[in-house]
Amino acid sequence: MQSAATDGVESVSEMLALATDTMWRYLINRDDLSASAALVLNRLSHEGPMRVTALAAAEGASQSGMTQLVQRLERQGLLERSSDPEDGRASRVMLSENGKQNWDARAEVRKQRIAEWMVWVPEDDRVALWLAAKVVIRVLSEMREAAR
Repeated sequence: MQSAATDGVESVSEMLALATDTMWRYLINRDDLSASAALVLNRLSHEGPMRVTALAAAEGASQSGMTQLVQRLERQGLLERSSDPEDGRASRVMLSENGKQNWDARAEVRKQRIAEWMVWVPEDDRVALWLAAKVVIRVLSEMREAAR
């Protein structure tokens, strides 16, 4: 018989794997962005402006690969550069106004798709899912902060 801790890790792992798979297969709009580009926009949306070197390290990408991706996203008008306040010789990338609007529109598509699915979920399960989501959001946010 598994311990509660082991079962907890297994359950959380399964939940995150299922959620990630569901997000990438059914909920995210991938019409005009690669998965790598979507992850970069997500990170910059949550963490704010970053140097390309820090962004590459955070995403586990090579410096040259990240530079190419950032340049492509700049050409698409989704990212822009600004000088780094800590080192005027360096620059940071951030979401442009168009990038923010694009990211917000993607969030709306995701929410709409979830809303369409939720009509099939019984009311009691919707309430339980809402309550569980509140806890998961809080705990995952704390885990992300601890990982930084």
